[in-house]
Amino acid sequence: MCVSTAHLYDKIAPASPHALHMPSHIYSMLGMWEDSIRSNLATKAAADDVATKNYPDRTHPIVPHLSDFLVYAYLQTARDRDAQQVVDSLPNLKPFLVAQLGIDTALAAAPARFALERGRWDEAAQLPVRDSQFPAAQSITHFARALGAARAGNAAAARAEISRLDEIEAKLTAANNDYWAGQTRIQKQAAMAWAMFSEGQRDEAIAAMRQAVDLDDASEKNVAMENKLVPIRALLGELYLAAGMDKEALVELEASDKVMPNRFRIIAGAAAAARAIGSADAAKRYYRALTALVVGSDGDRPEISEARLYLAQN
Repeated sequence: MCVSTAHLYDKIAPASPHALHMPSHIYSMLGMWEDSIRSNLATKAAADDVATKNYPDRTHPIVPHLSDFLVYAYLQTARDRDAQQVVDSLPNLKPFLVAQLGIDTALAAAPARFALERGRWDEAAQLPVRDSQFPAAQSITHFARALGAARAGNAAAARAEISRLDEIEAKLTAANNDYWAGQTRIQKQAAMAWAMFSEGQRDEAIAAMRQAVDLDDASEKNVAMENKLVPIRALLGELYLAAGMDKEALVELEASDKVMPNRFRIIAGAAAAARAIGSADAAKRYYRALTALVVGSDGDRPEISEARLYLAQN
């Protein structure tokens, strides 16, 4: 950040939009989505007000970050139209005062989440890669494209994206950016697992996905990407589900739910796994949790219909 910009932020403290946004990190970790939405909408209003008064031809740098949090919260509660409105607004933002990693990771993550959280694999595979001076931000899109292609059954396209992740990891390693090189390595490993699975290499895919989980467990979070694009252990659970290994899937999804509570895909996956192994009590518990989570939903996700039908019949 340049000196003049730093002074500008000093001028607007302590009523800083950054301070207003901070509680939403806790809300997001705990799965308190309505609180997160309210917090980030208030932050957006404050950030816009600061920008209007101090630099009307620029966007406050926190806007992409809070927008990513908003998209994430809306998607967990299946408020898909609200999420889409935020995603659609991002390309129309005014320029920023300075280039920042947190800006570019958020601008990459929000549209990627919108596709992945809804299980729209073809949509994820075709995400445009935004220009950025930060390779770590571009890795987010290439990972989403790889995962989308693999889960859509296009292993060749997935492997092409994995090659791009390889290049990004090498670039970050050469720049001694060990943290983001490690995050890219995790993404690459997870994408490779799903590419293997789409090629019929079930056992190899599971082994690769478990390795991705081990790498992720050993890594830390970064404020620029507080909400990782995909919970890696939950992704292992989904791989087990796809492989028909429902008991193993439930173990991983329940473990994910304890660490990252109130996530739509984790709860829906756990319900499906419990149902598949004949654990009616667990299935009903998770389906009730899912229907409670999406009380205000505006989406048409099949998991919601399945939950309501199962509860009506059981």
